Order: sequence, then C-alpha cells, then structure tokens
Amino acid sequence: MKIIIGKNLLAKINRLFDFSKFSKIAVLTDVNIQISLMSQISQIRKSLKRELTIITIPPGESQKNIETVKNIWEKMFETGLDRKSLLINLGGGVVCDIGGFAAATFMRGMDFLNIPTTLLSQVDAGIGGKTGVDFLEIKNGIGVFKNPIGTIIDVETLKTLPKRELVSAFGEIIKHGVISGREYFDFVTSKKPEEFSQDELIKIIKQSIKIKSDIVKRDPKEKNLRKILNFGHTIGHAIESLSLKTDKPLLHGEAVAIGMTIESNLLCHPVLTSEVSTRMAGTIKNGIENAGLPTKIDRFELEDIMKVISSDKKNFKGKLLFSLPERIGKVIPNIEISQEVIKNLLQAQMYS
Repeated sequence: MKIIIGKNLLAKINRLFDFSKFSKIAVLTDVNIQISLMSQISQIRKSLKRELTIITIPPGESQKNIETVKNIWEKMFETGLDRKSLLINLGGGVVCDIGGFAAATFMRGMDFLNIPTTLLSQVDAGIGGKTGVDFLEIKNGIGVFKNPIGTIIDVETLKTLPKRELVSAFGEIIKHGVISGREYFDFVTSKKPEEFSQDELIKIIKQSIKIKSDIVKRDPKEKNLRKILNFGHTIGHAIESLSLKTDKPLLHGEAVAIGMTIESNLLCHPVLTSEVSTRMAGTIKNGIENAGLPTKIDRFELEDIMKVISSDKKNFKGKLLFSLPERIGKVIPNIEISQEVIKNLLQAQMYS
C-alpha cells in the first residue's frame, strides 16, 4: 500500500496515482469537512479533470453505524458506481472507517483511497486496513480487513483542525511511543501538541505510521503481534462507547488516553507478578497529562463499563485479554486479567 506524506498534495493528486483505470470516482466526506475543506475538494476535482460524485454524511462517531452505511450504499447505486469505481474517503477516522467498510462490501468490493484530514486519522484510522462500524455499543463491532489502494496525508488539512482534535491525536501517538521505546516516547511528550511545528508534525506522522505499518505487515489480521496496538483500547473503547450516549462524548484519543492510564496499572496490581513498576505507569500518566489529555473516568457506572468490556471483540472464550506494557518499549499481548482485578482498579481510580 502506497502512503504519501507532504504539503499541498491534493492539488497534484493526479500525479500520485493512476486514476484513469476507474470507471467513476466518488468522494465520501462529512458535512463539516465539506465546508472547511471546500478548496481542497475543488483542488481534487481540478487535478483529476473529471466528474466527481460527492457523498456526505453527518459528522461524529454517533454516525458510525449500519444505517449510515446503508445511506452510502444507496447513493453509490443511485450515481451508477460499480466494482471498477473508486471511493475517496476524505475526512477523519469515522469517514475512513465507514468509507472503507462501505467500499469493501459494495458489490463484493471496490477500491478506495484514504485521505485522512485529522492528525488522529493520519496516524491511526487512515492506515492499517481495518474498516468497520459500531454495533450494539461495541466499537467497530462489525467490519472487515481491507487495505486502501493508498493513503495521502496532506498536512495542510491540519490548519483547520480544532485544538481539541489535535490534542486528542496524541492519545494514539503517545501509545506508539509506549510501544516503540523511550526515544520516541520522550520526543512526543517533550512539549504540548500545539507547540510542535508543521515539520515536527510531519516527522511524528511518519514515525507513528512506520511503527504501526511495521507491526501490521507482520500481522495483518491481528492474530497476535498486532494486538499490541490495542494498548489502552479495551477500557478506552468501553468508556468511549458509553460517552456517546451523553451530551459530552469523548473523542477517541481522549478515551484511549484514559484507557492507557488505567491499563498501565494493571500489571502493577499486587495480585499479579511483573517487573512493571509504578514509576513506569507514572511516566505514562505524566506524558498523557502534559499533552493536555484526560486520565480519569469522572462518570459512568462501574457495572456499565464492565458490561462493555466483557463484550470486547479482543476477548477469547470468556477471558478478558489485554495488551499491557512491561516497560516503555515492550508491550505484551494476550494477558488475561480477571474481572475482579479490573473492577478493583476501576473503582479505585474512579473514587480516588
């Protein structure tokens, strides 16, 4: 899969891929992005010199469901797309995830190209070949593995990104630092997200993509190694799903930050044997706090959280499996943690 990173790429998109082989081209985006990136959409149309079908969906994680996919499929049929067509996903993680799933299942599969426009999607959802929708309160409960023909990352799209969205991305970026080692971890936690220059952000995007891509290449279907990318996501996905029912939903990176803070303490629990020290968990927490990300659950009932955790797709035969850091630079997959330990840790964290 071809990944291209740089500045002002959308104005010359016709040089980056061979678009002549596609019968039709459609662009999937959300309403907010269509407005904020109207000039970029015009650049794509001008560069390709051909008619584009624009498909829009409402913004937000709450729209990442099968009903939205049905609306996308209907539009694809109405405008005459076929298996030789191309869907360009222009947007954040929701657009990339749902667009990839719609394309992968339309007429048993058509090609798609990701153009992630948020920092979070540029280092996470826009790459890796995971597509899907949320179902029955389970994040990405329905989906398929399907790689795009490529990913174009144009950092110019970040200029319209709200500060909260920029900070949220560092939930995943710091996770990559925990996975890869102290050098990258120390760099991405060395200052506030908004203090990094555009060139430094390009460096961060490239390194995070390399970390994730190297893992995905070795384990594309998440049989074992790729599971380490799920650090912070079991608890993170649970509270993110619950937050979608409230008037103050968490962003994905915010939920992952809370999940990492809590999960990094699991191996420090007295009933478990590990070389992990509270110092390591404290270092992770400090890095997350310094980025301006949340570290505590300040709402939700314990039983509701446990119910969602028990339905997590990473579990196996009723066992709750986590990917946890032994140290910064080494995350271990498939560690079974009992419900009792999780409950005790959550309760202590929620009421401390």
